[in-house]
Amino acid sequence: MTHPPRLQQKVDSYLMQLRRSLGELPPEEVSEILQEIRGHILERAEASGELTDERLVSILHSLGKPEDIAPLYQADSVMAKARTSLSPTVVLRGVLRWAMMSVRGVVLFIVGLFGYALAAGWIVGAFGKMIAPDKFGAWVSPDTFSIGTNDNPAAHDVLGMWLIPVGLVLGTVFTIATTWLLRWAMRFARVRRPTAAAV
Repeated sequence: MTHPPRLQQKVDSYLMQLRRSLGELPPEEVSEILQEIRGHILERAEASGELTDERLVSILHSLGKPEDIAPLYQADSVMAKARTSLSPTVVLRGVLRWAMMSVRGVVLFIVGLFGYALAAGWIVGAFGKMIAPDKFGAWVSPDTFSIGTNDNPAAHDVLGMWLIPVGLVLGTVFTIATTWLLRWAMRFARVRRPTAAAV
């Protein structure tokens, strides 16, 4: 089906604005998204019979403004990478994107920060013990437990030099467990694409 040049121009202009708004995505992803949107527009145009200015405006309006729908595709891309990555940074970035769109994402992001903070605490404590064994430790006092340095005279180091292997092992375990948990939970994160929402 061929369309009048002025209508084709409107479609091209819409896609060009969307391309600019998708700036941070890799070129191959941008091309796929533009093909998806173009295909959706043409499919809806064919379903409506003759494509008029009013009908095209309605189709583009139902999709949304390019600057509004681009973040959905960007979030979907970041979250897809997070589901398969072993990098805590990439995974946490994906969870952060989900947190910007969902309460469940916020809860998961907090859990992720807590898990990675525990991991970092144990690892920093282990390396600190190697560098300054008299200052770093796993300190227990009547009401607290902490890893690192401690000025409380009532606290005593319960692990001694064992903090090094214990800290490295627990830090690694917390890092892997947190990454695995976040990746597993991200399988349930979905971004509703404009082509699915448009009717």
